[in-house]
Amino acid sequence: MEIRHLRYFAAVAAELHFARAAERLNITPPTLSQQIKWLESHLGVTLFIRNTKKKVELTFAGQQFHKRALTLIESFEQAERFVREAARGEVGEVRLGYVVSAATSGDLKKAIEAARATAPNVTVQIQRMETLPQIKAISTGSLDIGIMRRMYTFPAGIVAFGLPPQRLRLFVHRDHPLAAQKRITAASLAKHKFVGYELDAEVGFWRNITAVIAPAAVPQIVQRAPDAISLLTLISANIGMSVLPESFKAILPPDVVMRNIEGLPKYSQNAVAHRANEASPAVRTVVKSIKSAFSSS
Repeated sequence: MEIRHLRYFAAVAAELHFARAAERLNITPPTLSQQIKWLESHLGVTLFIRNTKKKVELTFAGQQFHKRALTLIESFEQAERFVREAARGEVGEVRLGYVVSAATSGDLKKAIEAARATAPNVTVQIQRMETLPQIKAISTGSLDIGIMRRMYTFPAGIVAFGLPPQRLRLFVHRDHPLAAQKRITAASLAKHKFVGYELDAEVGFWRNITAVIAPAAVPQIVQRAPDAISLLTLISANIGMSVLPESFKAILPPDVVMRNIEGLPKYSQNAVAHRANEASPAVRTVVKSIKSAFSSS
């Protein structure tokens, strides 16, 4: 039995007239009659009572079969629609990793909104994750897209495009001597203690500090933290200061203030990374929508 047999049966059950049902199906009445007879023979039951050439009635068995036939037809049609939408990247699930600065800058929000506008039936699952773990997860397939610190080069098989740069600022405890100074110079920074990221999460953040201190100066890193929230907590405890993207002002803990550093502004940048040869149409659709959203802004 094929889905067409169910559709033939449903048409006759709806019209209770073979000629009208045949016209609706765009086949000849004899062909339709032959297919219904085959279906009845296959099932071993009589589905219709044919009193005259014009009048047709459903048997009790036909009435029961009708309910289930309509459900099967609907399920089949839903499956057809789903697979076509999936092939076009209109449905599915995409796993998106992000660093904290992507959330504080609004880039994560913008990426999700772009995906939703283009493919509202694609679910974007988000997960906070540092840059190197994101790279590994994308490579192994447990993550589809990552918003991470931009790297000089990405591993083979991964491609990326940059997001708008974020200006670097000094984040210090409000009781820190630099917090009260009107002018903070690169030379003055080297005299004070810094807190930084753990080495396996360091991607790009060493450049934050070295970008603003005096040339050839070596910053004093007194303690390291595994993520941005932990780093801000260390600053809040007045363990040391750090240089972070300006957008972090959105999540400042108590006692932490942001200050400008004299000289030409320095910037950090995030990037959207994904597999170069992505097999999932949904992932390709979301990547394209994110790229379009940022290229047009």
